Amino acid sequence: MSRILRSLAPALLPPSLLLAGSFAAAWSSGLQGTTACALRPHVETVACAVAAAQAGDPLIVPGFRYLGNPRCSGGGCHSAEQATMQSGQMIGDEYNLWSTRDPHREAFGSLFSDTSRAIAAKMSIESASASERCISCHATNAPPAQRDANFVVADNAVGCESCHGPGEKYLDPHAAAGWTAQERGKHGTAGLRTTHGLIDTTDLSLRASMCVSCHLQIDKDLLDAGHPPLQFEMYSYNFYYLYNNGDYETHWDDSKVPWIGAKLWAMGQAASWAAAKAQVQAWKAKKWDTAVAEAQAQMYGEGAAIAKKHFGADTPEGLLKGTWSAEACKAAAADVAALAPKAVGRIQRKNIAFGVTALCDASFKAAGAEAPEAFWTAYETAAAGGDGDEWSAAIRAMVECLR
Repeated sequence: MSRILRSLAPALLPPSLLLAGSFAAAWSSGLQGTTACALRPHVETVACAVAAAQAGDPLIVPGFRYLGNPRCSGGGCHSAEQATMQSGQMIGDEYNLWSTRDPHREAFGSLFSDTSRAIAAKMSIESASASERCISCHATNAPPAQRDANFVVADNAVGCESCHGPGEKYLDPHAAAGWTAQERGKHGTAGLRTTHGLIDTTDLSLRASMCVSCHLQIDKDLLDAGHPPLQFEMYSYNFYYLYNNGDYETHWDDSKVPWIGAKLWAMGQAASWAAAKAQVQAWKAKKWDTAVAEAQAQMYGEGAAIAKKHFGADTPEGLLKGTWSAEACKAAAADVAALAPKAVGRIQRKNIAFGVTALCDASFKAAGAEAPEAFWTAYETAAAGGDGDEWSAAIRAMVECLR
């Protein structure tokens, strides 16, 4: 991955516009946007995310106390100067990376920007930093009854427990080498959540469902008030450390996961399709114009159909049992590239560009080959999402490198 995605967002927005828990707005700058419902459910399946969107209630893992980010820090925990090998992976510096290099740390602070204040004023929201509509995605918004005595919303932003779940039951035992893997084997992904409150982000279907709940779904009235439109493509977002010339860095490493590029793309498209369809229904229920939401659902539906054709399923859960091969990745890349002539707007063009990148990357790796320089030259143009024949030619050139 040394070069991959090095120019994901060539024209990033300033920090004042890094809304919705990260840099989602950067993808959408100057674009026509997206999908619905400012929710951040902690879900186990896309079906749960859809149900939450329809019900209008954000989902927090129930029955456990949220302790707050500081409880994850400390030299013996996740604030070591350097990570060390533990249980087969490098562990120890995650809190340091989050607090200095992760865009999610900026989520709550962005609510105090002039842009956020202007949006809040148009929505008749007195304070964005205190509004449930905003902090459901811009913070770890644990219900008061589930907050530890020292838990402070403002200190957490979108922090450790936003994605990993409330730490009450797993904080101490998970420090033991091999504990998480042992409990995963005993209880499975669902059991980790219900028994320990721990969200298993190694389950890519679960990760995708969680991501789209904030990075794709938003109410139309927020967009009308000036909130930047949202968009999501899981492969490129998963490697956000290469955004903004390397200013961001992940605290996880998926590089050893077989077919990781193809899996992230396929599950991301499937989860986005489910969320986008739910958003259409949510907008209809509120009698909003659904044209933008329907176009988004169609875009992700095309991606999900390609995933089903080549990998065996069009749902994140189904893709956990998908079949993966270099030839399937190559064929899927060609099908995604074939969508290029009808792409409208930079969001669609980037969705195609990163899909082709993910699938080509997986195919090259399966063959034990390095992508040729011609691939990266074409990629630079494709990733910018520009309009016209030059962009379309770059997409074709990327796929031709697989031949």
